[in-house]
Amino acid sequence: MVGGGPSGLVLAHELMARGESAGTLRVAVYEARERPGGKAWTEHEAGYTIERGPEGFLDSAPATLALARDLGLGGRVLPASPAAARRYLWARGALRPVPANPAAFLASGILTMRGRLAVLGEPFRAPGTDGDESVATFARRRLGREAAETLVGAMVRGVYAGDAESISMPSAFPRLAALEREHGSLVRAMIARRRAHRDGGGPAGPAGRLTSFVGGMGELGAALAAALGPRFVAGRAAVAVRRAGAAGGWRVEFADGGSEFTDEVAIATEPWSAARLVESVDPELASLLAAIPPAPVVVVALGFRAADIRRRLDGFGFLVPPREPLRMLGCLWSSTTFAHRAPEGRALLRVLLGGPSDPTVLELPDDRLMTVVLGELDRTMGLKGAPELARVIRWPAAIPQYVVGHGDRLRRIAARLEALPGLHLAGNGYRGVALNDCVTSSQEVAGKMLASCESSAVASAGGVAA
Repeated sequence: MVGGGPSGLVLAHELMARGESAGTLRVAVYEARERPGGKAWTEHEAGYTIERGPEGFLDSAPATLALARDLGLGGRVLPASPAAARRYLWARGALRPVPANPAAFLASGILTMRGRLAVLGEPFRAPGTDGDESVATFARRRLGREAAETLVGAMVRGVYAGDAESISMPSAFPRLAALEREHGSLVRAMIARRRAHRDGGGPAGPAGRLTSFVGGMGELGAALAAALGPRFVAGRAAVAVRRAGAAGGWRVEFADGGSEFTDEVAIATEPWSAARLVESVDPELASLLAAIPPAPVVVVALGFRAADIRRRLDGFGFLVPPREPLRMLGCLWSSTTFAHRAPEGRALLRVLLGGPSDPTVLELPDDRLMTVVLGELDRTMGLKGAPELARVIRWPAAIPQYVVGHGDRLRRIAARLEALPGLHLAGNGYRGVALNDCVTSSQEVAGKMLASCESSAVASAGGVAA
């Protein structure tokens, strides 16, 4: 495997468990950084637990929890506090709770009365076509312009740090798109799911409870790397993946001038990084991968005395819809969401900025960035004192953007891979950016790699998977 983030580590773990244990495979993972975990990594400073990347994962995916138990992390799993179910939006000059039910929605001040009435008309609107469309187009069709810009625009920012006008609805939110196809209406779909739940057919409501680990998300990557042992090689950056010759197989070339030969190779990096690795093998494949753009993100982690924040931190945090006059995308109240994230009497906030609409935020020096962030926190939450801890984390290429046309691009990528037996792609650039998506997709890729080995009779000769 090339890439030691969650996807590459899970893929290697699966291969080791299903192939190497039977003596049929030798597995190796090469990671450019000096540590495992990619963006899912945690830092500890002055009693604060700071996530560099994702805050957690939803416990509705059994594969991720099963993986944690398999790694000995079952006792380290940390569910979010009940307060984290409460979410806010900064809308029309105030923090407003996101409605949890229809009655609360009618009383909510997030939308004007006209906007609320437009949402109530959703069941009576005709369904769309099966073609690709942006999330914003879908939301305007179903919910009206105001809800599309405020509620859905903020949601897309929260998941992808992205722009709802360009993100593909069927690629980014396939379940919601499927509900419209199946029921003709999101409201009718919600009613049908509730009835199914009442009749024993399955749960409705939230897709799970936010979950992490006692020491943060970095525990998962560290445990996976520890389980791999010497099979995980840190600090070795791959620069190219080439065919090994007429006999088949692949050669991974590294920045240190060395190379490794392998029968099967999986590239578990971001698509734009994978593009550089395969350019000499298949320029068209490289072009397709490079066309999946990233969103830049800046994370500003701030530790305060709890008494220095006027606003009561009684939820997960808040998002900022695109048209609001704030630069931040949102603020996560990390120490409210999970226990042990800040010392007693302290609060940890994580402010997110950037996205496709604000790439220049990466260029702001730390002092200017802090001025912007503290000014907006004072406006939204009220500050009585300065932070005692401040950390700025810059991700120039943070989250893959599933822009309109993503589904067609994936089909063309799959067609190119068919002509390149033994080459596989994994990661969050294709069919889901969340950790749960990475776990399930990597397990699927592991199955394909094992099947490929078996079909070519490599497994019987003790093949190698890199």
